[in-house]
Amino acid sequence: MARSYRYKDMQLSQLRSFCLTARERNFTTAARHLGLSASTVWEQLRALERMLGCALLVKQGRAIKLTQEGELLLEILQPHIEAIDSLKRLFDDGRARIAPQLVIASSQYLLRFHLPAPIQEFTTAYPQVRLNIQLPTPQQLVSVVEQRAADIAICAYEPDMPRSDLLHYEPIIELPLMLLVAKKHPLARKKQVVLADLLRYPVIVPAVGSITRRLIDRLLQRHDLACKLQIIMETPLFDTTQQYVELGVGVGLMHILVSPKTFENIHLRPIAESQVPLSIAMVSRRHGPSPDAVHNFQAIIRDCFGKRSV
Repeated sequence: MARSYRYKDMQLSQLRSFCLTARERNFTTAARHLGLSASTVWEQLRALERMLGCALLVKQGRAIKLTQEGELLLEILQPHIEAIDSLKRLFDDGRARIAPQLVIASSQYLLRFHLPAPIQEFTTAYPQVRLNIQLPTPQQLVSVVEQRAADIAICAYEPDMPRSDLLHYEPIIELPLMLLVAKKHPLARKKQVVLADLLRYPVIVPAVGSITRRLIDRLLQRHDLACKLQIIMETPLFDTTQQYVELGVGVGLMHILVSPKTFENIHLRPIAESQVPLSIAMVSRRHGPSPDAVHNFQAIIRDCFGKRSV
């Protein structure tokens, strides 16, 4: 049984079939160019005539002749169909003139201490790519990639927690939990620092809701110190922690991996009971094609962190 085609509204395929048939004066030739059957093209044109309420084409032997209405419609349609058919080429030409962009989302700490080398290497190798660096909140770092507001996120993640099926997580580094103290602070001279030592001093910790804060809170709860610690400040910014530790406002508790000589006025001290490293991953979208800039930056990140030693 032959398939029945119904055309309720005017469609681009009908208009294209009409223009090509009018130009070729032959259903079969037009159908071959369009990759359709001659009967399909014929039904498209009959439906177009029904919608317009007039005859557009009439058979004249083996050829086809345009009616006056058909000539009028062809005059109106032809430039528009040609413009639509050239749209992809014009779009590709215009897109080639747009500077490629790579949007990277990360934290202040990672951008300051772990990403300068790969970013410098990337900008040297691909100067035509414009970098857009974003600093979302810790809660938004992954969602900006999922929502296509960023191409890549370099951020903390919890390996055991559920993840979006839309995203790919590639572990790149682990950060140990460290104590930041001013150089003249009593804990700077203590041979070994344990969690209980913090009870005597005000403490600056990461912001509530961040993964690093959740790890710290779990550690304190395991040692029955969660409600005993004097938290004087919560901040998502490493620079703020550094500034107020140097001023003696409090000692800082955070995950960090840098050279001990990085800070002039701060000592970094490991904590004896700490076995809660913070995992850092490169997060990207799992499905769909990725721009070359994304692949190139990912390769540089893998190379830099694979060779990294602090």
